[in-house]
Order: sequence, then structure tokens, then C-alpha cells
Amino acid sequence: MTTPERVYLRPVDFGDATAIQKWYAAPQVVEYAIIQPFLGYSLSEVQDLIKKWLGRDDRKLYVLRALERDCDAGLVFLEHIDWKNRAAKIALLIGEPNLRGLGIGQAALRSVIHLGCHDWGLHRLGANCLATNHAMIRCLERVGFVQEGLMRQAVLRHGQYQDLRIYGYLHP
Repeated sequence: MTTPERVYLRPVDFGDATAIQKWYAAPQVVEYAIIQPFLGYSLSEVQDLIKKWLGRDDRKLYVLRALERDCDAGLVFLEHIDWKNRAAKIALLIGEPNLRGLGIGQAALRSVIHLGCHDWGLHRLGANCLATNHAMIRCLERVGFVQEGLMRQAVLRHGQYQDLRIYGYLHP
């Protein structure tokens, strides 16, 4: 999917397994990830995960390509897609630390909003993030997501429970 933004989203394929394995194995990359990092996963285990992801109608996974840098920057998930109620949850991971803080996350979210709401007809997008993930909070709010709730002590990280912010975006 090409947009006038600074990013390109393309569906994940098995050739992306090495990059995904690298991104999810780096502690500085997954510091704020809610899902369990793939620490210690072999390449074949990551390929098996990709196979499971690709076989589901309620989940779509895209590689985020930074056009200005001409490189893959991370992943965008649309998951728990509820076609009947036209809703989905999104997740974003900037896998290349040197590409953070450049606005690529915002561009990716705008692309996901376009894809989900304009192309697929979704009405609602949701996103969750750790309350300590200030970069993601700014990113979500700048593209129009609104905080709808807070789950107190919902995620165990480094031996301590952390709050989880719940965000929503409604397509007009």
C-alpha cells in the first residue's frame, strides 16, 4: 500500500523472518512492547509464527518501510479484526532504533487509519500502550486517537506491574 506519507506498508512474508527475529530479540526495541518478545526464538520458530499470523482472517501484519531511508523500519499489526462491527486493534513496532523520533510512527499510524477506515470500511481502531511509553502516547494522540481508559497494573514488566492506556480512534 503506497500513501503520500513517508512510509509504505506491505504484507509480511516469510522472507521477513530474519528482520522480525532481530527486532523482537533486541531489548531496547521491545522495552515497551506489550506482547512477549521472541527472545531466544530460532529462525524456524519465527517462520512458524509468521505462518500462523498469515493464516488468520482476523489479523493482518505489515512491514513498515521508511521511504526516505529506503529500509524496513518495523511492523504494523491490525488484529482482532471484527468485520461485523467494523473494528480492529492496532499495534506498532519501530524495529530500527536509529529510525525512532523521525515521525515514521505517526506516518505509519496515518497509513493504518487510511487502510483500515478508508479502504476496508472500519469504523473504530483501538490501541493499547504502556503508560510509560510516552513516545507512543504522543504518536497516538497526534494522529487523532483519544485515551478511553486505563487498566491499572495490567502488564508485568521487569518485576513490576505497569498501567496500560487504552486508546480509540473513530472514523467520522
